[in-house]
Amino acid sequence: MAEIIVVIHKTPFNTQRNSEGLRMSVGLTLEEDNKVTVLLIDDGVYLLRKTDPELIGSGVIRKHMDALKLLGHRIVAEKESLEKRGISDGIDEKVAEKTDILPRDKIIEMLTNADRVIPWQ
Repeated sequence: MAEIIVVIHKTPFNTQRNSEGLRMSVGLTLEEDNKVTVLLIDDGVYLLRKTDPELIGSGVIRKHMDALKLLGHRIVAEKESLEKRGISDGIDEKVAEKTDILPRDKIIEMLTNADRVIPWQ
């Protein structure tokens, strides 16, 4: 089994970039042996906010996140990134149920142990 981590670290505002990263992550699940984790760090944690994709120009977000969780894969957000941006309390409740919030030391451990890390640009 290959453990793959897709790192999303840029803002979702006025770009399709993060939507495409999530879509690609769902595609990686098609290989039976892949265990996919989407890691949200830095401005990528804004994906956890309750937003209207049309208003922020972000493309599809929730559908891809829901698909990942439905397929048994993982979404992780870095605790320090959330705190730095002051959005720890502003997370969409439906998304929060599906997201693991971990401290930086656990994130580093995950990245170190992964078979592949894909930094999404």
